[in-house]
Parts: sequence; structure tokens; C-alpha cells
Amino acid sequence: MVLENKTKKVLIMTIGTGANGEDIAHGLFFSIKDANPNLLVLIGSDKSFELTLPHLGKLIKNEGIDCEIIEKQIDEIDDFEKLHFKYSEFISELLKNGFALNKISVDYTSGTKAMSAALVSAAISKGVGSIIYVYGERGEGGRVKSGTERRNSLAPNKIFSDNILHKAIEHFNSYRFTTSVELINNFDIHPDYKEKSTLLVQLAKLFNLWDKFDFVGAVEVLKKIDINSLKIFELKEKFEKYYQPILSRLKIEQNSEEQLEDLVGNALRRSAEGKYDDAIARLYRALEMQGQIEFSKQFNCSTSDVNVDNIPEEFRDEVRSKYFDKKDNKIKIPLYGTFELLAVAGNKTGILFNEKWTEIQKLLSLRNRSILAHGNLPLNKKNFEDALKIVESFISLSQGDYAPIKFPELK
Repeated sequence: MVLENKTKKVLIMTIGTGANGEDIAHGLFFSIKDANPNLLVLIGSDKSFELTLPHLGKLIKNEGIDCEIIEKQIDEIDDFEKLHFKYSEFISELLKNGFALNKISVDYTSGTKAMSAALVSAAISKGVGSIIYVYGERGEGGRVKSGTERRNSLAPNKIFSDNILHKAIEHFNSYRFTTSVELINNFDIHPDYKEKSTLLVQLAKLFNLWDKFDFVGAVEVLKKIDINSLKIFELKEKFEKYYQPILSRLKIEQNSEEQLEDLVGNALRRSAEGKYDDAIARLYRALEMQGQIEFSKQFNCSTSDVNVDNIPEEFRDEVRSKYFDKKDNKIKIPLYGTFELLAVAGNKTGILFNEKWTEIQKLLSLRNRSILAHGNLPLNKKNFEDALKIVESFISLSQGDYAPIKFPELK
């Protein structure tokens, strides 16, 4: 029975009294006939059931409408708060019995103002399929004349979709990309918001992978995005001129200027989240990468596989003895050794390293104090800002104009 109810249409109506019950019944019947429900839930007081229900029942019978009718009698007709929760209970009962939210409609045409308002608020909070109001030409007493009825329908899902989309964008802008995707995927988005929400999911997946340094995966997601659809978020030109070229280079290049800018951008995002340990760990790696880039330029080899013949002759024996790795028979130079060799070769980055050695020791100390390295002390914003100044001085010296890669902020 529960499974059968899933496809059935439900109409919930509040029942008022009007002048004599008969005048109200015609408007209600119009809505019932138009909705053609499988289940009709009528909510009203003793008085409204006594005055209006006989007329409504007669109209339903004469028309031959075949639907199950449930009467929900209420004692309170003016307390909005009590009515809201009572109506919410009615909707919850329907859901427990297998009726689907998108198949439930509510009609708030009749009843006291509190009854109508509470039905609308309960319907919106529960997310029913539609909210109905019957209107038409007004006659005596301000009531709709029989035969002039018109039906106005609103889908709360559209209201919810707009709200869900705004929340998903907030999560995106706060770098909570997975949460943004889950929020949209777990909600039945209204068709009017489908295109925008679909694009948002794609962008969240792309930048989530990018944020995790999975540039290959991010490029694959980017291939599936229609570049023209980015106009929705006013990102088409930004992608064509900035994100697309940078991501393509990040995919194939290692220890590049773009990777440095990406690392620092990543560190800034972690700092914005209050994850200072993560942020400083990335800055340490950026400093290390800056040294590796300069080392490669200066000596035409990698710090992880040093060609000793490219090192000044007077330092070769020392490099062999200090940095030879017996496991894979390669010479591997750590951060300090990298900058030390650069300095003796007259490289400006190596010279700056020596000049700023006292400050750099602070950065190394911060990293070692972090629980992500060898310590157990939490780092803070001031620690991050101090470390950032050190790292940026090295990158600026090498690159001149330098700007960390920033992810888009959606509107």
C-alpha cells in the first residue's frame, strides 16, 4: 500500500464557513476538480465542517469525482504557531504512508487568515509540490463569484531551489567544494535553476580537484564544461584568458612559476579557512620549490638527481660526501644545501637566503612546531603572515611581477 501511494496525488485544503457554507464550497470544488486528487485531505473546525462540508460533498458526488477523503478536525483556528505545527504533522503522516512530496498540493483559499497562513508556511517548510489559491471576480462579502474562479499555483520547490543554490554558492566561495556538490545533488532542483546548478556542480568538482593539486583530473572536468555556459557566472572570458591556460600548464609542468603561484594561492585559501598548519606547510614547500627552480636554472639539473659535473669543481667532493643517497645511487640536496650552493655560485636567490637566514629559521621552526611536521603546537594567523612575507620576498626577487592564483568568487 505504501508503495502504491508514491504515485498518488494529494490535495490538502483548509475549510472555512463563508456566509452560509455554500458560497465557499463552489470555490473549493473548483480547485478539487482542477487538481483531480486521489486523496483529498480537508481541514476545518466543527463549524466549518457543519456548514460547508455538506455542500462540498454534494458537489463532489454530483460530479462523480472518485477520490478518498480524509477529514482532519481542528479546535484551534486563530493560533498561527499551533496550526503550523499541526499541519506539518499532517504532511509528515502522509510521507510516512508513502505519499511523495512532489505529489502533494495545498489549497489555502478558505479558512481563517491564521489557518491559511499556517498551511502555506507548513507547505513551504516541508517542501510540498505546489501551493494553490483560487481567485476570481469578487461579489458580496468579497467572496469569489461562482463561475469566475481561476487557479493560481506556486511551486515551493522553486523557492527552495533558489535558496539551495545561494547556499551552494556560499560553500563554493568558502572553498567547501564537496559540500556545494552534495547540497545540490541531494535536492530536487527546479527546472528554472537546473542549468545554473549543473554548471555550479561542474565548477565545484573542477576546483576541488585543482585545490588538491590533481591538475589532470581538473583538466578532464574542464573538457566537459561548455565554455559558453560560463557566461551564467560571468566567467567565460576569465576562463579563456586565465584559468584554462594556467591549468593546462600546471598539468604538464613541474617546479614552474605557475606551480609556485598555485602553491601560495593554496596556502592563502587554507589560511582563509583558519587552517594555518596546512597553510604554512604549503609555504615551506613553496620556498623549497623556489630553490629547486633556481637550482635547475643555475646548474641545469634537478636537486633530486644532481649532476655533480655541473657543480663548481671546488664543491663537488663535499656535495658527493654529504648528499649521496645509497638507496638509489643519486645525489639529492635538501633545502638548506640547495640555497647554500646557489649562494656560493653567486645566484641572487641563494644570496637572499643567506641574508634572511634568521627569518628563514623562524619559518623552519614554525613548520617543525606544527603537528603536521614534528611538533604539536597549533599555528596562528600571525605565524602565517610572517611566513608569507618571507616566501613572497623570494618569489618576487625571481619573478618580478607575481600574483598567487585565486579561485573565482561566484555571484
